[in-house]
Amino acid sequence: MSKSTLAGNIFGSDVDVFVSEKQEIYMMVLAFRMNESWWSSDPIVRSRVIQRLNTLLSGLKDRIIVAKLYTSLRWDSDFLLWLAAKQPEILGEVKLDFNTVLMGLGSPSYSMLSLYEESPYLRPGMDLEDTLKGEPSKYFVAYPMSKDPEWYLLDFDERKNILAEHIGIARTHPESKGIRSYTTYSYGLGDQEFVVMYEVDSLAAWSHVTAKLREAKARKWIVNEEPIFVGVYAGDFSFLEFKDDGRTSTPII
Repeated sequence: MSKSTLAGNIFGSDVDVFVSEKQEIYMMVLAFRMNESWWSSDPIVRSRVIQRLNTLLSGLKDRIIVAKLYTSLRWDSDFLLWLAAKQPEILGEVKLDFNTVLMGLGSPSYSMLSLYEESPYLRPGMDLEDTLKGEPSKYFVAYPMSKDPEWYLLDFDERKNILAEHIGIARTHPESKGIRSYTTYSYGLGDQEFVVMYEVDSLAAWSHVTAKLREAKARKWIVNEEPIFVGVYAGDFSFLEFKDDGRTSTPII
């Protein structure tokens, strides 16, 4: 029997979601930052670029498994893309497509490539791709993670028990319901060992669960979890439009 992974709702789910068969899905989180020329560009130019971005985004539904857009809450990016496909080449093509449409008015400020596949620690049950087909939550959280080399020198069963405690804390927390978790692997693919992604409906609840997880024994071996990207789900790129609602003052020249 092949190895397997816990995927999707490890937080507060009533039914354990597990993967059966060997599967591979590549994921990419892209943070984009619009440059100064975008914010001072002609409204007509901006409108055309936004229209092309929306056309590109809607067309991705036929090309890849996941294509979700978020406005970024970080200072160094304006929007986030969460992408998933069965071939990594497609993710590279999509990144270039967005660069082309932006015409130099914006560019990636950060990216993380990872592999969403089976974990050796958990038992089988569900198709991996199906775990990605839920309706988008209001918020998205993603960050890289790496572990101390000493972690990998522990006995396998000890590691399994340590992770079981971590998952147990997450599942039983009173505010964990509805948090969807995706642990992906970046060994040899990026500067990190893992990319961890979450879909959540409450950032406060998410923060409370995260704080409780600091008490898990597994924390001893975590050496990096930054930068952390937080985004708000957006159906299209209309948030990049200039909105004169009377709150923006006229600059003094």
